[in-house]
Amino acid sequence: MPSPTTVGSFPYLPVEFTKDGDVFKQPQVDAVLELVGQPAPAGVTDLFVISHGWNNDIPEAEGLYASIFDKVNDVLTQGNPACATVRARRAAVVGILWPSKKFDEASLIAGGAAAMSTKGPADLTKSIDLLTSFVATPDATKSLKRAASLVPKLADSVDARDEFVRIVRAYMPHDVNSEEPVIAEDLFTLDGDQLLQRLSRPVHDGKPGGSGGGAAGFGDWIGKAVDGAKNLVNLVTYYQMKNRAGVVGEKGAYDLLRQIRAARPADGANPLRLHLIGHSFGCRLVTAATAGPANAPPLPVDSLTLLQAAFSHFGFAQAYDGTHDGYFRRVVTDPARVRGPIVITFTAKDKAVGLAYPIASRIARQIAAAMGDANDPYGGLGRNGAQKTPGAETVTLGKVGTAYAFAMRGIYNLDSNAVIGGHSDLAHPEVAYAIVSAVAAA
Repeated sequence: MPSPTTVGSFPYLPVEFTKDGDVFKQPQVDAVLELVGQPAPAGVTDLFVISHGWNNDIPEAEGLYASIFDKVNDVLTQGNPACATVRARRAAVVGILWPSKKFDEASLIAGGAAAMSTKGPADLTKSIDLLTSFVATPDATKSLKRAASLVPKLADSVDARDEFVRIVRAYMPHDVNSEEPVIAEDLFTLDGDQLLQRLSRPVHDGKPGGSGGGAAGFGDWIGKAVDGAKNLVNLVTYYQMKNRAGVVGEKGAYDLLRQIRAARPADGANPLRLHLIGHSFGCRLVTAATAGPANAPPLPVDSLTLLQAAFSHFGFAQAYDGTHDGYFRRVVTDPARVRGPIVITFTAKDKAVGLAYPIASRIARQIAAAMGDANDPYGGLGRNGAQKTPGAETVTLGKVGTAYAFAMRGIYNLDSNAVIGGHSDLAHPEVAYAIVSAVAAA
């Protein structure tokens, strides 16, 4: 199916990348550069660059883009100042398309996908298939096929549990702790039986009467070995996907933005405003593109909107543990990177982000009052907004027409609990208007 030529009322140009961050179809990049190279008055004044998170295929990703920009298009008919400002501009949309995989959002919630019981082994095998397709090398296919063959033996065999863990954890990215120390060393050192026992523990949901975080008795947990195994596979797949988003952003998307800036400098006679938008792991992709490779020159963008971001709520933090800054701290401290507002939606209803990190926290035997909340060091940006980030303000995601006081280089956590009902629940006028307001402020 060919890509659409418009999303909403905006010209749309797709750019596909490989898993290594290389451009897949150079003519797509050429088309973008031809568009942005047109001088005023015919040329665009504002360019949206948007990235999806986990998706089955290109049509699904582009369906997300259409749903968002259809709402933006609807909102722009309103007669408030922000809409009038953006309506007077000429905008186009570049859709980043990168090889992610559809991740069952419920399966990110430890113990929350479904009652495992007899369905558990089949669910686990499906999760292994997802990891296999994502890593996609001949060696991985062979070894993970062996892991799948061990699934029927996990409840009865210590040796099977040990071998299963050795195979699966070999695919955890080696730099998993470079962004924030979320993975306990125990993940790499415990024997398989002990690790699966920890990973089979229920999540404490922070509610009166909620399930406790303590380890089950030995006799109880054996029947839940498949639960622990599925949590391990999901955890490894989550970080594989997160790692790929960073690679594509830092390499491919950064280079695309660099070429766009060369075609239309931000401070030239015919400047172009760049507005980056991400969803889920796409937030990590566009943030990594904004940060750029180490020691690379900054690439100015005009606004950054992160919709239910699937990375650490300490990503922009200053000394989040008393010593270390967030991995993307330079994005918010370097004035040459994001010149306009940074807008971050968050909601406690985003269980995919809010409870993915606590799968890892249970390896370290940590029990939080409410797993994944703002007090949990393993929390996500889409669950809590930017934490320990000086200057970050929390405001409510408001109705269309809300007079947001978005300032240049401001950081805004948008409390979206009243609007966004889940990780991918984005097609709302309020979300579209927040995007419009950020663009107008830039």
